[in-house]
Parts: sequence; structure tokens; C-alpha cells
Amino acid sequence: MDRIMTEIFLEKPNFKEVSKVSRILGEHGIKAIILPPEDRNINTHLVVEQSDLAEARKLLGEMGAVYVEKEVILIRLENKPGTMAMAATKIAEKGINLTYAFSVTMNDKYSLILLGSDDNKEAIKALTS
Repeated sequence: MDRIMTEIFLEKPNFKEVSKVSRILGEHGIKAIILPPEDRNINTHLVVEQSDLAEARKLLGEMGAVYVEKEVILIRLENKPGTMAMAATKIAEKGINLTYAFSVTMNDKYSLILLGSDDNKEAIKALTS
């Protein structure tokens, strides 16, 4: 589950726009994880596999979508206090600086965490060692 992906921020889309993007990406075999914010006045996070990035960029361009992208690490953690801190500690112990963190509770069992660092490949190694 822990892997490097690309997070695409759709700038303040409405529900209809998010649905359209999701549908079109899905029609082209791109299974994006959509992390919609509770506050509609901020960006929607769309997470895609590195292998799908070129096609996603092409489709988003054809749709005229306004977006920004960032390479991130996607990890799935048990939804309980301290799990994100433990992951961050493992990364810090290897001397890797986290530059970005975003967490979404998916249900009472797990959360999805997006992390950015100075070296995402080494951060993944730190998490799996």
C-alpha cells in the first residue's frame, strides 16, 4: 500500500466538476483516489499512480481543468491516535525532512496519509524497514 504517487489539486471545483473528472479518468482506466475537502472553498485532492500520470495530465488538459501537482507518498494507517506520529518518527530517524502532510480518515478502521519529503524514495524505505 505504501507507495509514491502524484497528488493533483483541483482548484476549488464544485461537485459536478469533481464528478466529471472522476468519470472521465475512470473511463480511461485511471483509478484516482479522490479526497474531497469538507470545505468546498478549498482544493480537492486527487491521487493518481505514477504510471497513470501522463494520461491524467492529458485528460485534465483536454477538460480545461485548473490544477497543481505534487509527488507524495501514500500510506494507509490504522485509525488510532499516534499512528501518523510513529510514521513521521521513522522518517525523521533516517534524517529525512517532511515538507508536507495531509490526512483523511476514511472510516473508523483506517486513514490515508499523504506525505511529501526531501526524498520520497528514502522516506518509503524508512517506513518499510
